[in-house]
Amino acid sequence: MGNANFRDELELARKALSTEQTAELLQQAMLCCVNIAEQNLSEQRCTWQNAALARELFDYAKKLALSGVELSFVEQSVDDMIETISSHPRLTLELMLFRREVLQQLNHSSQELDDDIALYQSNIAAADSGRLEDVKQTTMLKHDPVEWTARWEEVIDEADKVIEARLVDYPRGMGFCHAYWQEKAKVLSKEFNIEWRSPARMNPRVLFD
Repeated sequence: MGNANFRDELELARKALSTEQTAELLQQAMLCCVNIAEQNLSEQRCTWQNAALARELFDYAKKLALSGVELSFVEQSVDDMIETISSHPRLTLELMLFRREVLQQLNHSSQELDDDIALYQSNIAAADSGRLEDVKQTTMLKHDPVEWTARWEEVIDEADKVIEARLVDYPRGMGFCHAYWQEKAKVLSKEFNIEWRSPARMNPRVLFD
């Protein structure tokens, strides 16, 4: 099923939920949110929508979890959505904390999740205190610690929307990441006063295609 169909289904689910909030409709809306976000990420288009989709899913997930049904579905959907919002550490932390609550309801635990939560809390605290040098890397590839700041999270979706409009005719494929990063650095600097170093700059010995 294509992205357009998931969007159509989500609109139908939203309309239905405005009059009746059943577990089935909540699940349908959550599934659509996840699929749209995953496809945005895969196609490298409209990724600026993913945070809003994550917040929408979060609203549905809380309602479904409150009813005590389909908790495994809720946990998996939240976990899937987390993978689509890497530019939003605070939103990611909210979702991870909620996911842990759901796992506790299921009488499950995850040391890996606990460790991730602790790392995110530490990095956000460091960024909020202006101690970017204390921000720890979360992946093998290094990323600019500025990505943990509140200012970054406030503007990144707007910035990505501008970047996508400027690169709308640029072929997605080999080399696209470099064009994207170059434009991203320009937009963030000139329009949002954020100096950002791309993964290529942060990892000079790594070849990106």
